[in-house]
Amino acid sequence: MAQKKPTKIVPKQQPKQKASALPVYKPNIWFAVICAAVGFCLYVNTIKHEYVLDDVGAITGNEFVTQGISGIPKILSVGMWHFDNVNLGYYRPLSMITFAIENQFFPGNPHVSHLGNVILYAMTGFFLCMLLMNMFKNFNPVFSFIVTLLFIAHPIHTEVVANIKSRDEILAFLNLIIGTFLLLLAYKEQKTNFKLLALSCVFYYLALVSKESAMTGLLIAPLAIFFTSNLTIKQSLIKAIPFALMILLFQVHKFEVLGSLQGQIPKDIVNYPYAEAGTKLPTTFLIFTQCIRMIIFPHPLTYDYSYNQIPAGTFASAGVLFGFLTAAALAYFSFKGLLKKSPLAFGVLIFCATLAPALAFVFLRGGIFAERFLYAPSLGFSIATVWLTGIVFKAENFRLENIRSYNMPIACLSVVFILYSFKTITRNPVWHDNLSLFSTDVNTSPNSCQVRRHYGSELINLGIAKKDTKEKTDYFNQGAAQLKDALRINPHFGDAFFKLGVAYQTVNYNKDSAIYYYTRAIQEAPGYAISYNNMGILYESLGKNELASYYYNKAVDVNPYFPDGVRNSANHKKKTGLDVRMFPSSNNLDSLENATPQQNRDYQFYYKLGTDYASKGDYRNAARCLDRATQLNPTFVDALVNLANCYGMLKNYSKNIEVLNKVVALYPNNVQALGNLAVTYDMIGNKDKAEEYRDKVKELTHQ
Repeated sequence: MAQKKPTKIVPKQQPKQKASALPVYKPNIWFAVICAAVGFCLYVNTIKHEYVLDDVGAITGNEFVTQGISGIPKILSVGMWHFDNVNLGYYRPLSMITFAIENQFFPGNPHVSHLGNVILYAMTGFFLCMLLMNMFKNFNPVFSFIVTLLFIAHPIHTEVVANIKSRDEILAFLNLIIGTFLLLLAYKEQKTNFKLLALSCVFYYLALVSKESAMTGLLIAPLAIFFTSNLTIKQSLIKAIPFALMILLFQVHKFEVLGSLQGQIPKDIVNYPYAEAGTKLPTTFLIFTQCIRMIIFPHPLTYDYSYNQIPAGTFASAGVLFGFLTAAALAYFSFKGLLKKSPLAFGVLIFCATLAPALAFVFLRGGIFAERFLYAPSLGFSIATVWLTGIVFKAENFRLENIRSYNMPIACLSVVFILYSFKTITRNPVWHDNLSLFSTDVNTSPNSCQVRRHYGSELINLGIAKKDTKEKTDYFNQGAAQLKDALRINPHFGDAFFKLGVAYQTVNYNKDSAIYYYTRAIQEAPGYAISYNNMGILYESLGKNELASYYYNKAVDVNPYFPDGVRNSANHKKKTGLDVRMFPSSNNLDSLENATPQQNRDYQFYYKLGTDYASKGDYRNAARCLDRATQLNPTFVDALVNLANCYGMLKNYSKNIEVLNKVVALYPNNVQALGNLAVTYDMIGNKDKAEEYRDKVKELTHQ
């Protein structure tokens, strides 16, 4: 009998368990309301502030804004700095339109405009929290709530909210947030909601006409879609095409208005120092290091980082190397984490994407760092910070419903929030008016020629307003000292020369000094119309009407939109009948030199002749005459310094250095000559020598 085969017993397979679905939380609107309230409370102490910095140029000095609602069509037809007669490629009409509306009903009232900024900032807190709760729908809403509070409290925002002109930054970010929020809602269901899609495009376009930096929405939108959906990166990019179309439409609109997309970058070492130094690429990484430092530890704060607060970097610099390595590390880990849809990677990518325009400003134009550049990037930083804190304290990835599970990260981040809030509230009063801002930040940015110039100019303005002679003298002495410090840092600073001219014309009257400083201002900044205008006023007061007519006309030639120049030129022509377009023949310098007997041509004669040639922009003849003055008087320091300046304008840097070394040999502690040497060595790329002379200046001035 055949033996039966044993029956193979197959164990019964257990049904596969479905992976537990991630929790989905509904947005908590009260969290958003609280964020709005916190944003309002943090900046309520700015409402009583005055106009500061560029507020005057953007509001009270903007003819179209002061016209109110009737000026809106004109605002839409010009670039941002139309009345300065420069085209930097900035088309930002939305904030200007809001200023015009405010001026229609509350003309010249800064408090209403400050209130507007605070309300818009509060709205930013509300919509940002709503956006984050919809994006991080698988996380407890407390996560988005804490992120928003950290963003709202960050002190780096004080420049944006407390400075009315920076409303363009607030509007760009706010409209971008709303546009992205509506875009996500439009794609929330399987069938696209085209009404919401169209509305999202409207808000995104409003972001673009607020500030060009909103173009980063083309990166933020697909990131948000990818993170909140099951779509691939490619599919997410396709979903963001409507935003790309808005950018194309904006570029066409901008080109039609401005006639170009790039604008014209002025030759300006104050605001574009890294272009002048030829160090744009390494300095970009140096500025990136500065951004990392400021976003983590926002202290001390200052409104200005222009020449030479952050000296140009080289690839041998530790700051540049750190910036390069950090950028590379962030790029690697963020893109690696993106596929896992890690909030940390998302935060880092938001930080880098929104910081890109600022770094491009340094890399492409050689421009300076500003704290407002970190306004939008601070969102990415806040997301990454909250997420990392949760990981450290094992907060279960912020997915548990019980808020008590997050006691430790909440406690830790509450300390950061309190510190940030304290810094914000105490920083705000500094922005009350120009004097408080400049007098405070001159200590934080001692090497910025712009801060020195601003503070000195404000002191001179106070001196002009005083009637008491002693008070006038005190303000003049303090203001002139600050302006001369600005010239120590930047010996070619036309604005500082101009304000010294104003000081000698209005506070401590000395016509020769006023003419000298205005001449130097024209020499260093020939596109500055107000210098010509003030020379016209000065010569008219002296009864030299031909010269007055010439300078008034030059002011209009340089800037046809400068109202004082246009008015003074027309009035003077009507009063005298003169319309002088060429430098008056009776003052022809060649004729003057030939007509002067040889025995009367002393060093003072050649010095005056040289400065007059320089005022006309004839630096070759100016150098010839000043060289003759130094031959007749080899220790005449003013002639030597001006001769070096002429060689600098002619880009003959070897002769410039040679003459300045003569000055230093005669007068080793001459701060102006040492400062000029630092600038010249900067120009030719010798950073070591530049730093050597800069250190000598600091040692002599105890700064």
